[in-house]
Amino acid sequence: MEEDFLKNLLAKGYILLPKAMLENSLTQGTQPLSEFEATLLLICRVNYRDATCVVAGKSQLCPRGESLQSVNTWAELFRWNRSRTRRFLSKLAQQGIIELLPHSHTTHLRVPHYEAWTGFIKQSRKGAYSAEKEFDDFWEHYHLTTGTRKVNVGRARREWNRMSAEERKQAYDYVDNYYYNLKDVRYCKQAATYLKDKTYLDED
Repeated sequence: MEEDFLKNLLAKGYILLPKAMLENSLTQGTQPLSEFEATLLLICRVNYRDATCVVAGKSQLCPRGESLQSVNTWAELFRWNRSRTRRFLSKLAQQGIIELLPHSHTTHLRVPHYEAWTGFIKQSRKGAYSAEKEFDDFWEHYHLTTGTRKVNVGRARREWNRMSAEERKQAYDYVDNYYYNLKDVRYCKQAATYLKDKTYLDED
């Protein structure tokens, strides 16, 4: 289903439109937004990079492609009431456009295909090839090689999304060399730490 979503999203290509321009046009009026407009505004309002938010007096990391905003805030942005806003967010979650994450003080949502929405899609000889698919390949390769536990996938994915295409290739290709040259495999890094430390750039 995810592959179908991405395929449909990419079917007619992209236009380059600044988020600020789109967001301004959607927030200037006085009439309630349509569901289509609300969806576009939601995509514009999630974080374009990792950020620290304060919720209930506590700082919390809110990663790229996610949002920590109350239902009231979304309702004001959409110019809807709270009930309609809740139903709309639930509908988007059912359609796979967003994921609603547990949170005790606010609405925590994630756009799971944020990289596709922002055009971060790489083309290869095999056709459309997403950053998500590249990461999945690396994730499986790293853990098959090292035998380590698959933990902190979110942190690893965020590091991956910050890397250039060349760095990703290096990171994938270097896994075997890294593992088989460890003096003690008990100290093998988690995949997220391997990426964050740029271990793949170490000199042998």
